[in-house]
Amino acid sequence: MTFRAVELPDDVPGSLWLSSMPGRFSPWSQFEEDARRARLALVVCLTPGSEIQELSPRYAAAVSSGGAAYEWLHLPMPNFGVPEDPQAFRLGVARITQTLSKGQAVMMHCAAGLGRTGSAAACVLKALGLETDDALQRVRDAGSNPQNAQQSGFVEWF
Repeated sequence: MTFRAVELPDDVPGSLWLSSMPGRFSPWSQFEEDARRARLALVVCLTPGSEIQELSPRYAAAVSSGGAAYEWLHLPMPNFGVPEDPQAFRLGVARITQTLSKGQAVMMHCAAGLGRTGSAAACVLKALGLETDDALQRVRDAGSNPQNAQQSGFVEWF
């Protein structure tokens, strides 16, 4: 499986997975298999639409067709950046935490699954009650991490 698990707080029954953009570094069929195996309920995309189209046209086509077995949540952030609309991002994080609290699986991705993914996942963990240092360590353990001071500051602020 190309998804990387994040350790959630003990009282959260769902599962949180981190990954690169579906279809970017591995075949689309691999993502579909991983999504079924993980029983994804929600895919959270952190890349702008133009980046999706450029890096994974097959994913862009799947998103636009709306025929997936999971919901799709778009919380775009510029590469190496932070959300341009922090309030919309907070609402998205609330939706993610609700999904996890219901015992469902969520996968988050940016282009490579590193900086934006790590920053956003740390915010989700903070929303689930973890302190910043613990949230960041769990994200690092899953292979992601904020990539610069702006992203680290955003996680701290969140």
